Amino acid sequence: MNELKDYQSDEGFLFEIVNAVPSGIFVTDLEHNILIINKAAAEMVGLTPGQCFDRKCFDIFNTAMCGTDQCTCKVAIKNNRVNQGQTTLHIDKGELAIEYASRPLRNHEGKIIGCVEHFIDISARVAQEELILKQQEELLQKREEDIHHLQEEILELSTPVVEVWEGVLALPLIGTLDSHRARSAMELLLDAIERTRSPFVIIDITGVPTVDTEVANHLLQTVDAVRLMGSEAVLTGVSTHIALTMAHLGVELGTIKVRSRMADALHLAISELHRRKAEAPLTELILRDAAKE
Repeated sequence: MNELKDYQSDEGFLFEIVNAVPSGIFVTDLEHNILIINKAAAEMVGLTPGQCFDRKCFDIFNTAMCGTDQCTCKVAIKNNRVNQGQTTLHIDKGELAIEYASRPLRNHEGKIIGCVEHFIDISARVAQEELILKQQEELLQKREEDIHHLQEEILELSTPVVEVWEGVLALPLIGTLDSHRARSAMELLLDAIERTRSPFVIIDITGVPTVDTEVANHLLQTVDAVRLMGSEAVLTGVSTHIALTMAHLGVELGTIKVRSRMADALHLAISELHRRKAEAPLTELILRDAAKE
């Protein structure tokens, strides 16, 4: 068997080595004529190596860089170093994402006589990366949705609407009350009124350390909304600090019933419910007589 060195001058053996490489390789002269190309490179564009010889590389390989000053071989020769990157190869069947590396080709005197380009198909890798990125985005979106739902659940727990008596709802607010939480509390309260048809609502702010103008306005809007739904609101737990703040901000509470404690408001609501119940037979009698007339 001959030694490997015996094949060094054998051109056919050189092509065998080049064709054994599974990725694309081709060699061009300074005019971009293809001098050597392996099967893998030719097959990527649906050709055979014989169909590519003595043709311009930019006629065979169609990328956004081909035929421009950004040609990878031009850049490699101009800068006298390896030029590498990623691009898209346009073929008859569609597109291929490729990763390329080009380097100047020198003769035995060190003079640049052409360019060697090596490239690989990374479409599967890019597709896998895109799939992973999409999955990560979906996971992040789901995480954000879960966090949002959790925040809503925490908000509902922190602003519970409780039916403390038949026909009497209570909304005890505890902790810092910002405009978002105040608006959410109003929505929860109105939903509860629609569900229970309770004629009285007690809004207790004993556990609220302070309020600003926006929050105070939300409370007033809540009372107005309660009234529009046919219920009556009673505000309790107004501390000295909040009272002074509201007075300083010019917040008018003249149309709102206010009691110092929730127990006082509950007593007021129960008394009013008993009064209405006692007057109900007389009202029904008056309405019945009016209907007869």
